[in-house]
Amino acid sequence: DETTGLLKISSDQYDNLESLFFVIGGTTFELAPDGQICPRSLNSAIGGTADGIYLIAGDIGSNSGSGLDFIDGFCFLHLFYSVYDTDNQSVGIGNTS
Repeated sequence: DETTGLLKISSDQYDNLESLFFVIGGTTFELAPDGQICPRSLNSAIGGTADGIYLIAGDIGSNSGSGLDFIDGFCFLHLFYSVYDTDNQSVGIGNTS
């Protein structure tokens, strides 16, 4: 979508969207289809149409294997517990119930 800069999909495409799975530190985290779209209540805030379905995942512009293949951003972190330990320079991520 040229206005939002996000990938926009149809409701038929949304119905066929599958979960994405991430393995971090040996734990598998599932990002279900509803977690892969921008909350529709925010469509106007991002400049989208009221009935639009906008994906939160997109191309970051680097070639796969070049060192930065994927960024788990705000929407991912919003769905999982995250703990930042600055003393030990580590991050912990856990599933929510």
